[in-house]
Amino acid sequence: MSVTTTTPASPPTDRRRTLIWIAGTAAFVALVLWAANLYGSMIDLRVYRMGGDALLHGPALYDAKLPGIGLPFTYPPFAAIAMVPLAAVPFGVALVIWTTASVLCITLLWRASLPKTFWSFVTQRKRAAVLIVLTMVSVALEPVFETLHFGQINLLLTAMIVLDLIRPNDARLRGFWLGVTIGVKLTPLPFLALLVVTKQWKALRNAVFGLLATVAIGFALAPRQSWRYWTEVVFDANRVGGITFTGNQSLNGFLHRIGNTASWVQPTWFVASVIVGLAVLWLARKYWLADERVTAIAVMALAVLYASPISWSHHWVWIIPLGVALIRSVNRVWGLNPAVATGILWYGLFVLRLIWLVPFRDDRELDWTFWQAIPGNSHLLLGAIAFIVLAITSGSTANQVENSKNNPPAV
Repeated sequence: MSVTTTTPASPPTDRRRTLIWIAGTAAFVALVLWAANLYGSMIDLRVYRMGGDALLHGPALYDAKLPGIGLPFTYPPFAAIAMVPLAAVPFGVALVIWTTASVLCITLLWRASLPKTFWSFVTQRKRAAVLIVLTMVSVALEPVFETLHFGQINLLLTAMIVLDLIRPNDARLRGFWLGVTIGVKLTPLPFLALLVVTKQWKALRNAVFGLLATVAIGFALAPRQSWRYWTEVVFDANRVGGITFTGNQSLNGFLHRIGNTASWVQPTWFVASVIVGLAVLWLARKYWLADERVTAIAVMALAVLYASPISWSHHWVWIIPLGVALIRSVNRVWGLNPAVATGILWYGLFVLRLIWLVPFRDDRELDWTFWQAIPGNSHLLLGAIAFIVLAITSGSTANQVENSKNNPPAV
């Protein structure tokens, strides 16, 4: 009599899980394209393709205007060079490729931001499902939806920065990709300060090398446009749009909405940006030294968002890792229930799209009442609250790290 043994089903292989995820992402991208009618929008993707096309066929890169809208190309020449492949394919193909990459970056951000303690409670089989659900829900967040709707580059740059800097200190070329993101869009420049105050000299060297490489490629392939950008265009803040527009969720936008063209606005913005930058740098350094890298990076992003002359609402995709950092800090000090409530409030308020519930455009922001200014500047207000909470809880984080060093777990 023979005995037949049944071998337990083995868990999905990495290849199968990858195929499942790619199929799920492709279906999700198709749903997003249909639900949001992105074929009729994608303004920024059209501008990116215009930049790549201008390098291939003319006119001069910084003279080109998007037909019907008149938007110019505002990024360094390297960004236009990187967009040449998208300009060389039909718009529909570029749209699907670009949106798919952005959606995958949402997944990568969640995977990098959530701590190991979270993943330890999730079985290997369910991790892909958790990431897919988080990715799908994230599209409802105002900054994320706007990024997908306009075809913006924010999700790609944010994922590049986070994935680069959370790597081990001895990882090959760590910091290089941060430098590349600066070469694509100058706004990540303050992250170099974080590398300085935390004495990450190797990463700083690599970041500078990455930035200089993008500048060198720009001058090699588009010398005239590179010279024009670095001597003229880079100093023209008016190219990127109206400062008072509610979509500009920066300190500069907030102050202009209050004082418009008053003489005190610019010097106040400069002083306030320096103060905010130093405060953010202090807190980011504190978390970095406590080995809370994602929190430190997300906090440092506040310096970028607050101090930039223009921080469109879609630049605030940093709310994904910042929200995770906030939830973890609240949980560490006040427990699970307050942490859950914090997460619901944080992400829920961004789902409500408060900044678009008040009058905007045509300088109507200049006539806001006090109660209209609250939702109209809600991204800034929520960022300030996050900073305060993280500052309050930073001492607890440092103490826990110190205790773990002094009392290592028994083997």
